[in-house]
Amino acid sequence: MAAVWLLLTTVMPASGVEIGVNLELGNQGFAYDRDFDDDGIPKDEFLFGGTITGAYNPTDFLTLELIADRDQILQNSLTSRLAYRGDRVRFAMGPSFGLFNQPDQHVAPGLSTEASVDVLPRLNAAAATTRPMQRDVSSDGDYRQRFDRLALSTYGDNLIVTLLFEQSRFRELDDGTERTNRLRRYALRTEAFAKGVPYRVIVSGEFHDRSFSFKNDDENRKQTYGTLVLGTGITYEPRPGMSYRVLLESGLYNFGRDDLLGEFEDDVYLFRVRTGISFSL
Repeated sequence: MAAVWLLLTTVMPASGVEIGVNLELGNQGFAYDRDFDDDGIPKDEFLFGGTITGAYNPTDFLTLELIADRDQILQNSLTSRLAYRGDRVRFAMGPSFGLFNQPDQHVAPGLSTEASVDVLPRLNAAAATTRPMQRDVSSDGDYRQRFDRLALSTYGDNLIVTLLFEQSRFRELDDGTERTNRLRRYALRTEAFAKGVPYRVIVSGEFHDRSFSFKNDDENRKQTYGTLVLGTGITYEPRPGMSYRVLLESGLYNFGRDDLLGEFEDDVYLFRVRTGISFSL
């Protein structure tokens, strides 16, 4: 699918090509190499991430998508999908590959699907998932990536309100220990705009539930912490087909659970900042 996408974008007119680049940095989340003996809520483990997306629209109802992603939980992946767009529905499906996340398994195949439907004139329901082709990790170096999202959005004349749930999970087997890094995100997001104004303002209230677990024949440990998050951002569209955006997630209250029970980091600023640009050629 990726080869087909590259061929089409090379030989077909570029007027239907859309490109997006996003970068992010923050200290929300556990480092990939977290160990049994590490303790406390992370506060100085700065993680980088980013996404490069490309889309080509050969017809009014079909889109070929290619997504290269470095995620703070899922690490590296490459996804290629074919999407269909109707008046009230959108559906996309294609292969997804984890790439070079472990030296013993360079590629981990999966399947990515996404769907949305306008259930009412001003109400949209959407779901997305990425699942691994193999369910269990069986050998040292094996890993599995999984992502799920559910969203319900309602539209006003100048406002979009979205209720969102996301879950990301990276599971690996390392020296006989099964390690799982997971994030559950619950959010209420609002996006305000006005006709003729090139700015959109985004505000969200969120709860992030993060855990890192270790399981082997001798021990079973799970380090968990929750964060209340305020998200703020702005999108600027200087002309049709081009937009810039900056988004900031700020931790307001952080508390530990499971093996981190009793840990509090009110005096530590946990954050994630994201910035990006998208444009049509």
